[in-house]
Amino acid sequence: MANEESSGGLSRSIGPLRLFVLGTASIVGPWLVMTNWWISLTGSSIALAFFVLGLLCIPIGLVFGELTAMFPQAGGSSVYIEKAFSRKVAYWFSWALMLSYTTVLAFQLRALMEIIGYMWWPDMSLLTTMVIAVIIAFAIFLLNTRDVSISTGVQVGIFAMLAIVGFGYSILFFVHPQFDVANWQPMFQNGTSGFLTAVALMTTMFFGFEVIPQFAEEANYPAKNHWKLMVGAILFVMAFDGAITLSESGMLPFDTAIMTPMLGAEIANATYGSWLQFIIVFANVAALCGCLVGFWMGGSRMLLAMGRSGALPSVFAKVNKNKVPSTANVFILGVVLMFILLSGSAWLASLFTLMAVGVGVTYTGVSLAFIKLRISGKEIPRPWKVPGGIGMGFVALFGGLVISYFTFAYFTIDVWILFVLFFALVGVVRLALIIDSRKHPEKYGTHLASVESIAMAGVEPGSKK
Repeated sequence: MANEESSGGLSRSIGPLRLFVLGTASIVGPWLVMTNWWISLTGSSIALAFFVLGLLCIPIGLVFGELTAMFPQAGGSSVYIEKAFSRKVAYWFSWALMLSYTTVLAFQLRALMEIIGYMWWPDMSLLTTMVIAVIIAFAIFLLNTRDVSISTGVQVGIFAMLAIVGFGYSILFFVHPQFDVANWQPMFQNGTSGFLTAVALMTTMFFGFEVIPQFAEEANYPAKNHWKLMVGAILFVMAFDGAITLSESGMLPFDTAIMTPMLGAEIANATYGSWLQFIIVFANVAALCGCLVGFWMGGSRMLLAMGRSGALPSVFAKVNKNKVPSTANVFILGVVLMFILLSGSAWLASLFTLMAVGVGVTYTGVSLAFIKLRISGKEIPRPWKVPGGIGMGFVALFGGLVISYFTFAYFTIDVWILFVLFFALVGVVRLALIIDSRKHPEKYGTHLASVESIAMAGVEPGSKK
């Protein structure tokens, strides 16, 4: 079954371990460049912020799990919202998530340049940074043109490295004589408001588990069990980021920690030597590459689903000879290259703050789709049902609304302008697509009937009933 081709032209070859790694490696970001900022928000209670946000995300992961079992198709949230509401509604939510995916890709490339500058090339020019980022972007693009087993195999190696190193050096910090729990005090350095701010901003450090449903057609693991992988990914990040922030915040006084860039690597160099510093740096490079691969792959599957449904021209539904999305892959490369070329502009930093809002809006939309389908779609088979039924859907909706509210609450004027401009552009594109679809209907609505019928029947493509 591992080599069986799914009905949508995608190769069914991703096992449970690789699915779990795709989601988890996408969540774990470049903690090295951010931990001093994380700690500055609220002190050592940043670990509690990760825990609270994880609890908000678990019900959302469970809702995704039931919907994935119902509709085991590439596209994830885009498919679920379309099934519950309409293709038009799904179009807007899909672009909200695509905003998050593409900006996080650009952010990872920029963070990678910061690490290179810190460790090896401190006086690197902006032009050199852009050239290196372009080379890396093309490398990820080429990787995503190959058989999916290659990119997922790379992810497994990346994840193993970052997990071993992250937990490993946290333990070394905890047992070092310099570690002192007194450095944790006061835990809430900036009071309640600082803690709530941390919870809101850490949203960007949790999204990625929803990448797993994007590969439902390529998985040789039952879709009814995908909820286990998503919840597992969330629990891993709660433990991983919690351990790192508690260990690092215990090594230095608060005022010193927040003023120390590349905090973990600096502490490692001072306490254990350059060997540990280098290991932490390489693990973060691996984490950045994991995010790049995971979100790139997930975004291309969502665009493929939009091409199938007619929300985008059917050319986006094309796959290459290696059974991976082709046009969608090129499109993402183009967007990432645009962000790289604009990397010297001031507004790009503001654009990164939009990463969280796209996720919050998407989680809210998927939760609403779940509730709608629980009420009006009772005839659709549910291979796995979420504990608590529709009640869990409302809990997930609460989580999505909380994430969205706190993200919007911290918008600046500049970010609001970017947000409005982005969706105005999405609206213009939508209008152009409507006009073009009326002139050339043959270019749209090529959603494969076999995928549709299989999903509606609750059977995974390629499986035997």
